[in-house]
Amino acid sequence: MDKPGNLVFSDYATFRFFRAEILIFFGIVIPGFIVVLVSTEASAKDLALPAAIFGGIGLVLVGIFVVAAWAYRISEKYQINHMFAGEIWECWQFSAKEWESQVESVCNLISPRDDGENPSSGVISSSIIGVAFVFIMDIIVFFAVKDPMIKKSLWIVSGVIFLLFVGVGIFQPMVAKNEVDRYRRKALRFSEPRVWFGPDGVYHEALGHTSLKELHKVTDQTKSRNRIQFTLIISSPDSDDIVRFPTPVPSGCEEQAGRLVSRYRSLLTRS
Repeated sequence: MDKPGNLVFSDYATFRFFRAEILIFFGIVIPGFIVVLVSTEASAKDLALPAAIFGGIGLVLVGIFVVAAWAYRISEKYQINHMFAGEIWECWQFSAKEWESQVESVCNLISPRDDGENPSSGVISSSIIGVAFVFIMDIIVFFAVKDPMIKKSLWIVSGVIFLLFVGVGIFQPMVAKNEVDRYRRKALRFSEPRVWFGPDGVYHEALGHTSLKELHKVTDQTKSRNRIQFTLIISSPDSDDIVRFPTPVPSGCEEQAGRLVSRYRSLLTRS
């Protein structure tokens, strides 16, 4: 089977250091210490320990994102090579005009409500992260800072940080727009992409690899949205996450799509 020369990785394997939490940390916490230093009688020595602790936390967060991205990228590369070393069921190709139309239709559908998710989930998750972050900060300030005025100023800074975390969730529509633009840029790097289907994965020349080892359901949506949707359940010690991967169907491949769905469903019944 004709394997692509340059591999494309999924968004999960892409380095994305500029997460909202990291930006808040470096954009607010460190300047917050500077504001306290300038606006109070605190000396650099008084704030040295808290600043060092939070600087270390920031470096650890960045390190975690780097290691996780590299680990996922290595794992995904192995899965892609394993997929092409095995059986390939189908290989489809889109025309340039059709692919551009498909990308725009997907962009119009990208929204939390469309995928059945709770629109307030972003606010909730950001608030939880904010509470945890502020709690850690307040504990450090309580034990490491002795001056009452400095403590009060740092606690005000921690309250502002919490509100910013909440704001990250409130501005989910802006985040969704950014996701749409990012998807469009990535998808249109290939004018006539191909997509390969195998028993344990799907590789899209523009969008990357999707492992189907946790496949829960496959839905034929060629009549309504001209796509196949794979539903995966990613299990963790705490919960089971439902993730959906829609795959567009090129014109003329509707019958093959139906047979492909039946083939994947037969795998599910056997397992």
